[in-house]
Amino acid sequence: MSKINKGKEDVERSEWMFKNSISIIILVFMLFLAACSDENEATSNDDQSNKEDAEVAAEEEKESIVDQMETVIQVETREDMKKQQGGTLATDITLKMELEDSTEEQLNTEIIKELKAEFKKITEETQDPTEIYKGFIYLLGSHHYKDVIKKAEEFEPNFEEPFLPDPGKSEEEVKNEPEKGKAIILLDASSSMLLSVDNKVKMDIAKEAVERFADAIGQDNEVSLVVYGHKGSEADADKELSCNGIEEIYPMGDYEAAAFEESLSTFESKGYTPLAGAIKKAADMSQDFNENVTVYIVSDGVETCDGDPVKEAKNFVKDSEDRTVNIIGFHVDQNAADQLKQVSEAGNGEYYSAESADDIKTTIEKAWLPSSIDLAWAFTKAPDSWEKLAEYERFDENLNQIKDIIQKEKERYDEALQILRDEELVEQEVTDDIRELIYERYNKMMDLMRDFRTEKIDEIDGRAKEIRDRVDKWTEEMRKRKEERGDMF
Repeated sequence: MSKINKGKEDVERSEWMFKNSISIIILVFMLFLAACSDENEATSNDDQSNKEDAEVAAEEEKESIVDQMETVIQVETREDMKKQQGGTLATDITLKMELEDSTEEQLNTEIIKELKAEFKKITEETQDPTEIYKGFIYLLGSHHYKDVIKKAEEFEPNFEEPFLPDPGKSEEEVKNEPEKGKAIILLDASSSMLLSVDNKVKMDIAKEAVERFADAIGQDNEVSLVVYGHKGSEADADKELSCNGIEEIYPMGDYEAAAFEESLSTFESKGYTPLAGAIKKAADMSQDFNENVTVYIVSDGVETCDGDPVKEAKNFVKDSEDRTVNIIGFHVDQNAADQLKQVSEAGNGEYYSAESADDIKTTIEKAWLPSSIDLAWAFTKAPDSWEKLAEYERFDENLNQIKDIIQKEKERYDEALQILRDEELVEQEVTDDIRELIYERYNKMMDLMRDFRTEKIDEIDGRAKEIRDRVDKWTEEMRKRKEERGDMF
């Protein structure tokens, strides 16, 4: 090929490659522009979608305020009050704050700010007074009605149960009962009495039972209370102190309820169990007594001070047929039960087992009380007018808490109404209607509380009457029993 032709071909080839390169560059550029356009379009679409979503969310939020207000319950019953969920802006208002006797405004600056914003949303959607007032309750209603009303509903009259021992004793049982005399109660206060029975400390159960027993037997007998095991501790170093720590805390004499109750508060369970020493103490106290003497022991365990309680029980009764030793074994094991039975047998008395609080109460009432004929005084134990009045007042303490919450809630609504007026979010006619609704709700709730009080007063009176009827029935049975025996009542 000639050099001229070859050069020509080189030129043509160069031109072709140049043209192709330009085409490729243009193509790449066009593809880049297209991609950018798609991305911008997608971004624009996303922005538009987000904007629409935000508008929808804002609209839903705006609607939800009024929608959620529909959950507000119109109060017609006490149950309606208990169902109130409480205001969204009142969550920090504690029960203590609701019950405080204060005339200060309840809404702080932050709550007022939020309240204005919420009122603006509500009033933009509705000017209906009833709907706006629902907003008051939705935002500022109390959270505490359920708890305080439930507490008041659970109130029960707390009248003392009268002693009404089983009148169905045979003439032989009545004949064999001890005559009036002296009673010495020996109460075990050793450390084991700190254990629990029926979710209550054994010592507390025993004290309550002994107090009730003394109240009954003390009507016809002189009474003494001796406690043992209340000195020192369980430690070896304290054994001598504890075993010698036997104390007459209620001196032998006429029964005085207040003084006897006070004596029971002067000690706690602590140490060893000097049962033998306690019986010997009763014997020493009785040396100069001419009357019949009965020892009543409440114990939950065996002798732990190396004494011989069986021997001491025998010594106590050996010189007199009018002396006995009766024992209640309170929640004891078999070993303790066996020993306590031996002690009661040696003391010409009876042993009774009590496994629970109810058992010890039943045992004392039906086994240890003197002749039911001698307990006709029990009819005076039925609740009198003063005792009923005390129960009325005790219930009113609970009821007044509910009333205080109603009052504080109304005061918040009054403050909110003033804010609504000051912000000029509604017409004067609307605020007047809302004010009327506030008073209607307040009066309705106070009426419910008056009805509630009447209900509880009837319950208290009914309980008092039930006790009175039971006492009257028992007294009548006693009268029949005495007539059968030819006695004058």
